[in-house]
Amino acid sequence: MRVALAALLFTEPDLLMLDEPTNYLDLEGTLWLQDYLASYPRTVVLISHDRDLLDTSVDHILHFANGKLAIYRGNFTQFDRQRREKLLQDQKTRKKQEAQRAHMEAFVARFKAKASKAKQAQSRVKALARMEPLSAEIAEQGASISIRHPEKLLSPPIVVLDQVAVGYVEGKPILRNLNLRIDEDDRIALLGPNGNGKSTFAKLLADRLKPQQGNVVRADKLEVAYLAQHQLDELIPGESPAQHVRKLMPDAPEARVRARAAEMGFSGAAADTKVSALSGGEKARLLLGLAAFNGPHLLILDEPTNHLDIEARAALIHAINEFPGAVILVSHDRHLLEACVDRLWMVGGGTVKPYEADLDQYRREVLSRSGTSRMTGDGKTDQGAAQAADDSAESAPLRKRLKEIEAQVAKLEKGAVSPHLAIRFAPLTAPFIALAASGASPAIPVMWCRRPLVLRARQIVLRGAPRAAPRRPGRGMATPRRQMRPAPWNLS
Repeated sequence: MRVALAALLFTEPDLLMLDEPTNYLDLEGTLWLQDYLASYPRTVVLISHDRDLLDTSVDHILHFANGKLAIYRGNFTQFDRQRREKLLQDQKTRKKQEAQRAHMEAFVARFKAKASKAKQAQSRVKALARMEPLSAEIAEQGASISIRHPEKLLSPPIVVLDQVAVGYVEGKPILRNLNLRIDEDDRIALLGPNGNGKSTFAKLLADRLKPQQGNVVRADKLEVAYLAQHQLDELIPGESPAQHVRKLMPDAPEARVRARAAEMGFSGAAADTKVSALSGGEKARLLLGLAAFNGPHLLILDEPTNHLDIEARAALIHAINEFPGAVILVSHDRHLLEACVDRLWMVGGGTVKPYEADLDQYRREVLSRSGTSRMTGDGKTDQGAAQAADDSAESAPLRKRLKEIEAQVAKLEKGAVSPHLAIRFAPLTAPFIALAASGASPAIPVMWCRRPLVLRARQIVLRGAPRAAPRRPGRGMATPRRQMRPAPWNLS
């Protein structure tokens, strides 16, 4: 996904069309993409359920509902307000028309047989025939997401980490020196680029990874629910939501099984729908209900908003805020984080530490960092990750090519060409560098980058730099010869 997005942005098309571009990006990549699209100089058509992206990167909303398209000026928040105002106004207009129609029908019924009022009654009959009833907009079915509450809250702390190290290969820990505590009502978001160990830390808390060093102390009778985006594949396509619930309640009567399926949002015939026929959002809703089936004390959600639309995300926010237990969130959805969490932990530099600033400060740090480095929780550059990316054998051809181009541009800027000629390499390379440096393989973008750079430079040269209009020859002046355009140079 990163490679495809980097290659697409690198070409700088006149019409850029993106369908859910943030689904597989981390928070850092999402923040960068928001800033990039907000200043993109050409047309962008964006399909997204990321409310923060729609608030920062677009200036028109095209809304499709009830088989009709309507365009609204402004970002998503402005669209939501305008649409609610329009629905309220339409409702008032419809009630007014219904009252007017009832009054006219009552007049006709009362005076249609009276000779002195016959003409007036006939006139109202014609007016009623011309009056087209205003159709009520079909209300969209609201999303329903519920998280089962624990029967009894535990005394704090529920998890304590003391000098813990964890990883997948013995002797090579990914995270070390973990000294943290989680209480029964904590709301914590994990920050940091993909690959820094957020999912590894979540698996450690969920007891799916054992510590290599140190101690993890958990409260007695602690129930943990863990939901990760890759777990959608664990659902059985040929079975229904009711059958999945039945496996967790093998001895319960059918009525109780149906009631628990309805609690997850699958009532009636929906409970018998095959998983293969469910939408991505419905699968995520079922998976969340199954993960929290026993009423957990600690809820760990790794990218829970993937495949959820805006209404479902709003329902998820409400469900999390109503949940009385502790929540650990990993998400690229800034709106979800701002609505649900009150503490931030930074995962980076081989450890996890509290991040004392807020998300606005974190956004400024992400956007201010260079295109080939990452930021740690204390605001310093993560040199280890940057050096590892720079030393990657796959990125060597790209770095070599960029150095050659920079050297040739520097040579041209010394006077080999007209000062009016500007070759803008930075906008071409910036989107690819910023995304590819975060961990994507540059093997495909190298194929994209070599030719567009050369062709674009040649096209600019062939067009030439703008010139002032030539002076008309006066007395004693020779007619100027036709000015020749500068010859193209070879950048290949």
